[in-house]
Amino acid sequence: MLRPSLPLFATFGLSFLLSSCSTPDASTSAQTPPPAPAWTSLFNGQNLEGWVARRGKLGNEMSQSIEEMFQVRDGVIHVYPNATADSAQFNGNLYTTRSFSHFHLQVEYRWRENRFRPRHRAVRDAGILFHIHTAPDNVWPPSVEMQLGGGVPGDPYVTGDLWVIGNTRTKAPSLDGIFQPGAPLTEFGFGQDVPPVNLTSVAATKPHGEWNLAEVIVRGSASAEFYLNGQMVGTVADMRYQDESGQWQPLASGPISIQAEWAELEYRMIRIKEF
Repeated sequence: MLRPSLPLFATFGLSFLLSSCSTPDASTSAQTPPPAPAWTSLFNGQNLEGWVARRGKLGNEMSQSIEEMFQVRDGVIHVYPNATADSAQFNGNLYTTRSFSHFHLQVEYRWRENRFRPRHRAVRDAGILFHIHTAPDNVWPPSVEMQLGGGVPGDPYVTGDLWVIGNTRTKAPSLDGIFQPGAPLTEFGFGQDVPPVNLTSVAATKPHGEWNLAEVIVRGSASAEFYLNGQMVGTVADMRYQDESGQWQPLASGPISIQAEWAELEYRMIRIKEF
């Protein structure tokens, strides 16, 4: 017995229903790119929410308090505001209450005029510390540092120098202790057998008093890159820390810190993109 054929409109309606209820093609879904990581401000321009301030050493009873040392004014963090030039001051730092692992950090900074004892005649000095892996109870907690400095290559304290602090080790491309892109990796860090510092050979600092953009791109324990005003000034690889048993473990995360080391400066934009 022949089955009656469906009317044309019924056939069309059934096809439309099946099409509208079908599962989207998996290949189409797979081609949809994930949303790009977003920037998050670590400094809100109004106060030090999200940061802990710590005062270090070598000041005296006449030196600024920790509240006086770091003040937020007109959307910037002013370090040592109103301190008298050549006066004795403590060093100090700010560190984040959060830890970070894979990230792109941007920090704008500029040097002001005054310097303070005992470094009142020294090259200006500060730094960005990351992967702090021991409670940050001093200005130089065990960590990896991108130096911020007022010198040029050949001077001490040049922005882009690598410092490895405390029971930390890492590797960097080096030639006689000077950063050279593409050079063989040399170990830097803790102990008598390796140096704690690798000096950059790249000059990218703007004139005194102008804003500089320092950037650190960190990929867990695998690597980090230092940039100044858009130019690479250093790289780091294979970051490790020494645990309580003396074994060297991958160093993949930790708080971030910005320093005050006896030179007046300002920090402005501080933002991070995690990935």
